[in-house]
Amino acid sequence: MNRRELFRQTLLGAAGASAAAVSGQARIFPEGYDASKALERADWKPVFFDDHQNETVIVLSDLMIPDTETPGAKSALVNRFLDELLAAESRETQQSFRNSLAYIDGEARKRYKDAFVHIPKQNQIEFLTLLAYPHTLATWGEASDDNPGHLHFERLKDWISRAFWSSEAGMKAIGWNGEAPHGVFTGCQQPDSVHSGQERGPRPNKE
Repeated sequence: MNRRELFRQTLLGAAGASAAAVSGQARIFPEGYDASKALERADWKPVFFDDHQNETVIVLSDLMIPDTETPGAKSALVNRFLDELLAAESRETQQSFRNSLAYIDGEARKRYKDAFVHIPKQNQIEFLTLLAYPHTLATWGEASDDNPGHLHFERLKDWISRAFWSSEAGMKAIGWNGEAPHGVFTGCQQPDSVHSGQERGPRPNKE
């Protein structure tokens, strides 16, 4: 099974199972549908995010995992993968993700007078740094339950990072060469003498 087929089956299985659990009706996909190809379509449209949320996820993912000598989260189309995954999630999980995006926008408007995607990149980095590292030296190591910004940042980072590292670009960045995860299983090869009992040691005496 190649990476594209593995991705297709993983996404279809997750989407179908989650949709059935939430709505009682599984999503219907045409025969031969390849989810990985669908994400790469030039006419792709989000099914869960609205346009502003989708753009916000693109900007966040690009800041968290930028392109370097290898592709980053934006190039890996993390926003599109997350859109498909969240569309099949429970309403509670969906709302939790939306709440975190809304928090980012709300706080950006308070601090910089504009939505997160519209403020300068330098301010975007500054703002995310404040959320990622909220502690001073006096409070270092303490729980962050009283810091909603940090919790929202961590939630978004978790979704984005897991989506990236399970993508083709992410897996290649850590050494995957494009081959199937496992070769053909040939079984346990042992000399015939082992199966015939010729190399077995003496059995212990029972007293």
